[in-house]
Amino acid sequence: MKTDVHCRCPKCYSVPVRKRVRSCTSAVTLLSLPQEVLLCVLRCLSAEDLLSVRAVHSQLRDIVDNHATVWARASFRDTWPSPNNLWLFERAAEKGNFEAAVKLGIAYLYNEGPPLSEEAQADVCGRNASRFLGLAEGLRSPSADPFAWLFIRPPWSPNGSCCKAVVFDHLRAECRRDKEKKAPLLHCLARVLQLFEGEDKHQEAISMLEEASRCGCLQSSYLLWEHSRKTAMSDPGRYLQCVRTLRDYAARGSWEAQLSLAKVCTAGNPLGLDPKACAGLVAQFFSGSRQAERGGTHGHILRRGMKDTMRYILVDWLVEVTTMKDFSSLALHVTVGCVNRYLALRSVPKVCLQLLGIACMVVCTRYISKDILTIREAVWLTDNTYKYEDLVRMMGEVVSVLQGKIRTPTLLDYGEVLLSLVPLEGRSVHLFGYICELSLLYSALAVPPPAKLACAVLLLTRAMHHYAPVWPGHLADYTGFSKRDLCQLVVLLHIKCFGQDTPIDYRHVSLTGVKQRFEDDVYQSISTEKAMDYKELCHILEIPEVEPQAEPPSPTAQPSEIHVFLASPAGTSKRRRDDAPRVDGGGRVTTPTAELSNQEEGMLLLEIRDWRLDSISSGYEANRDEDEDSTISVPSDAGVTDSPGEQDAPTRPEGEPRVPRPGKRGVHGPGYSSAESASSSSSSGVSCALPALTCADGRHLPSTDICLLLTVHRTLGHAAKQVKRKNSAAHGVGEPGTGGPSPAGLL
Repeated sequence: MKTDVHCRCPKCYSVPVRKRVRSCTSAVTLLSLPQEVLLCVLRCLSAEDLLSVRAVHSQLRDIVDNHATVWARASFRDTWPSPNNLWLFERAAEKGNFEAAVKLGIAYLYNEGPPLSEEAQADVCGRNASRFLGLAEGLRSPSADPFAWLFIRPPWSPNGSCCKAVVFDHLRAECRRDKEKKAPLLHCLARVLQLFEGEDKHQEAISMLEEASRCGCLQSSYLLWEHSRKTAMSDPGRYLQCVRTLRDYAARGSWEAQLSLAKVCTAGNPLGLDPKACAGLVAQFFSGSRQAERGGTHGHILRRGMKDTMRYILVDWLVEVTTMKDFSSLALHVTVGCVNRYLALRSVPKVCLQLLGIACMVVCTRYISKDILTIREAVWLTDNTYKYEDLVRMMGEVVSVLQGKIRTPTLLDYGEVLLSLVPLEGRSVHLFGYICELSLLYSALAVPPPAKLACAVLLLTRAMHHYAPVWPGHLADYTGFSKRDLCQLVVLLHIKCFGQDTPIDYRHVSLTGVKQRFEDDVYQSISTEKAMDYKELCHILEIPEVEPQAEPPSPTAQPSEIHVFLASPAGTSKRRRDDAPRVDGGGRVTTPTAELSNQEEGMLLLEIRDWRLDSISSGYEANRDEDEDSTISVPSDAGVTDSPGEQDAPTRPEGEPRVPRPGKRGVHGPGYSSAESASSSSSSGVSCALPALTCADGRHLPSTDICLLLTVHRTLGHAAKQVKRKNSAAHGVGEPGTGGPSPAGLL
């Protein structure tokens, strides 16, 4: 009997418990994904991340190297060509990356980024800039509007060393070599030649446009139509053929041709169409904007971190720059449109918001007008808060993010069509333009499509000036919008544009740049006209008289956040406006005077009585060595260039700085002039920047007492609360013949 055999009782024998075995699933990695899915993931990465992924595994390296679409979709956000990553930009540009090609072209054009020697610098920069700008033009759709001519447009340096002239010559040679890129490059060359004086230049431009049109450039065809339209107006037969050609261009997708065709149809009926068919052609132009609204392309324009008041302050400052430089309203609308489209696609830090605005204005003025805003002048307008290279790089960011599409239909474009349908009196036309510019200030009014907003502005204008009927029936036929469709938007326009909730800056000053712009006699002082009451508007529109609900207060309405936003672009080198000495600004006094309480006045003046602080206004204090006049003379736009190496582009005139005088129109802007910090210990440096100050009895105050006042004022400004400022007037009046502060810096 075997002893190792046990019975089957529970004590000596038990069946082992079966353990549950869990099946281990294989981990999902990038290498286990299908190649199609992996490509979609890689296309969303930045260029630097692609290099990191490429170094992980040989399979990933093969996918990245063998698929050009990965490099074509790589992002170079907030990255600029430099000696370390230049090869990466060039590789992506050769693979079809539009952003890399644009940034490389602009970097070589302005010599910002790539390392170059001084020898033959203009030739090397011009050759590389033409190469990548031409490459960027070839990557766009054939129906897209070419943009490279904006950067090489005149004026040029007369000595031949200008990089723009070199780029022009290389682009012309590129047209002979590459037939595929010939059409957009010829269009760019023709646009440049059109800006020169001389009949031979214009004839050469026309021949280039004709050749580009034969190669399929739709924009060149439209420019040729505009040129031939002037000669065809005298002959009815030729004009009829000209309108038929315009209709063909509009059917091919040119929105400029659609706009011109709408103007032609509203001014008359040269094609002899049925009235309904003629109205249908105009309604087709307005329907494009409605389709964009249904498609959801006009979403909220402000991304995370951006507040409505921040954008309001920026647009108000752009209005003041437009008034100072005497730019057209169209340039302002196109600039704000570029800002809106950029903000809808990219998040912008507060410190770069002003840089974005002035960069868009530099680009848009090159597209719209013959008088441009140069880069050095734009840097000066920001009170040197940013550098030359900062603005150049932001221009590259704007053009690359917007895919080179600078000009889009604006509120004024649709307004021209509407005003040709129902002409208004002169004062009503100014009111229409006034409301259009007021609408630019509010982000809520940037959401509706411009066609619908233009109709709402017209309806509000006719209601405020008591036109009857307020919305004629043929307007509904031509635009596709009934009065019922527009009432809600009209009410929003009235509340925003004529309400009392105008944002104020950290100085407790209302930002009313548009209002002060339209106080000029050129606009018949339309902004001083009393606005219609809300209940009266509801009665005219035949809608219920419901009081508008107050919107929740914006987070940016808090004084602390407003101050941080306004002071942030200047960094630590700037000083609060309260700490700056106030200089008489003359006829364009824009910052209200300060009125102190008796206790604060006694602490501030010590033993000096009857000190009138309200006789001093803010001035431009960009430099520490400024003259007591505190005025800057900016050179005229004519002959001013911004490309490196050009001799006719002075950064700033010799001598002491002077504030720019306004153009033809009187300017009374809000004046965001900022002040750089100066050493409070140096009494001589402070006294030289101050005008002769007087007491109430007429005695001149010594410079030593002035320095003592400023020292005490700075000390109290840091220890006590902010002095409350009272806006005693919308815009002050100073002594004749003195300059005023420039819109320098969002401080």
